[in-house]
Amino acid sequence: MKILFHQKNFTKVSKKSMAYKIVYTHLANLDVEKAIDYYLLIAGRKIMKSFYLELLSAENILKNTKYFEKIYKDFHRLPLKSFPYIVIYKVDEKNKAIVIYRIFHTSQNPEKYPN
Repeated sequence: MKILFHQKNFTKVSKKSMAYKIVYTHLANLDVEKAIDYYLLIAGRKIMKSFYLELLSAENILKNTKYFEKIYKDFHRLPLKSFPYIVIYKVDEKNKAIVIYRIFHTSQNPEKYPN
């Protein structure tokens, strides 16, 4: 089952002039779809919605506070608070965008981080 309702937020720009827009790569899109499908199938709609809302919260944090732990070259990461995922992203200063490369499950091998 594919739930694509989260796509409306991929390039949303906050009304604040300093906020950065959020852009998801194709792989990050797939990661989100996979996580949403998993939580919907295994844990139910309530947990799936909690995951989605926490991801939106992370987006809002990144729009205004863009530099979190640097993991490799220009890649940074922001862990989700209640779910075992890390948002892996780069800051594109030129285009005022946060480019999310992966939504990485923490049980995966860190060698799979994008580079």
